[in-house]
Amino acid sequence: MRCRDNRKVQTGPENSGKVERLNLREHAGGLYVGAQVVGILGLVAAVLLGYFAGDDFRTFFHSYLIGFMFFLAIALGGLFFVLLQHATKAGWSVNIRRIAEWYASSLPLMAALSVPILAAVLMGRGALYPWAVDGWSVDRGFKGWWLSRGFFTGRAIFNFAVWSVIGVWYWNQSVKQDESGDVAITLRMQYRAPVCIILFGLTLTCMAWDWLMSLDPIWYSTIFGVYYFAGCALAIFSTLILSVRFLQSRGLLLESVTTEHFHDLGKFLFAFTFFWGYIAFSQFMLQWYGNIPDETGWFMRHGASTAAPNGFSPVLIILLFGHLLVPFAGLLSRHVKRSRGGLAFWAVWMLVFCWFDMFWLIAPQYDGQLHLGPLYLAEHLSVLLGIGGIFVAFVVRRASHDSVRAMRDPRLADSLAFENF
Repeated sequence: MRCRDNRKVQTGPENSGKVERLNLREHAGGLYVGAQVVGILGLVAAVLLGYFAGDDFRTFFHSYLIGFMFFLAIALGGLFFVLLQHATKAGWSVNIRRIAEWYASSLPLMAALSVPILAAVLMGRGALYPWAVDGWSVDRGFKGWWLSRGFFTGRAIFNFAVWSVIGVWYWNQSVKQDESGDVAITLRMQYRAPVCIILFGLTLTCMAWDWLMSLDPIWYSTIFGVYYFAGCALAIFSTLILSVRFLQSRGLLLESVTTEHFHDLGKFLFAFTFFWGYIAFSQFMLQWYGNIPDETGWFMRHGASTAAPNGFSPVLIILLFGHLLVPFAGLLSRHVKRSRGGLAFWAVWMLVFCWFDMFWLIAPQYDGQLHLGPLYLAEHLSVLLGIGGIFVAFVVRRASHDSVRAMRDPRLADSLAFENF
């Protein structure tokens, strides 16, 4: 049944004897209102700071894109996690999957929050994308046709529609199964997952090209979609770890999610840390080796050039160590993956560097530099709090109505009995 109150609910088979609270309602009210207030104030502050910057809101739009793509990575990562679990018939993740479903179902909200970026394109002043000005597409061939304002907007609407329909459908079906216990619901979700994963991969790649890579319409990378996907995976596994820790601190999921589940989340976090590093190095190495001006110019603007006056940018060095080398060493041990406190530390660490990665990708496209002055930092913080507050409020709203885990999934017993070997 769908858990809409605070009664204790049996966690396993009828003879298990274990009970636990599975609804966040009594803790949700204050958190929901607080997140909304922070979100609204953050966005208002961001707009005001953008106005006083006196640069036709270019500072605001670049900061907004950084914050938006960071939270979009969490939402898309949630969708990937849900689809992956159904496609592989995974049992271990049943008690965690509901949380990922909340993040995946936030994609309609992210579509609404994308309006300022689409407005920057449709205004035709090039405040964010240099190609979004009248006359840019003349004599540009295929790239001029692809990067036209109308086609860009149409692709964005299509991508968000695909993600939103899939994310909301899977969340709705999962919650419906709490009430009916119908095994056919699991089979439907399982059979549709492979097709949805293909759609997810194609649309995510298109989105990465459009919203990130086209900030420099000359530069191109065929691996860039995979690069952004790696960031999405890191973002969702970090967020799931922290979400479960938060819920358990409120007395929920204490029996359903054990050290064994944290261990698996830690393994995924470690694996995608290495995967992100592999993709990032592959992209850099191939373009460095090719030495094509259209490709190397982008890396020079982002601080990755020994030809620069001071060598590699400190920002790039921080990204290399903070996003790859340090967490790779920190997550290597089995003991760390089974330590809830240690794993939470690295989850926070990785989320910070997921945002920092978006900053490194987007900020230099403002004027070829990585600005870290007070105005820029205040703008980044305001946007982060603004979008983050609205995003958190949405997820808390979901959590206040649903059970925090699946109630009648046919693989529930597998998740409750899960052990690593």
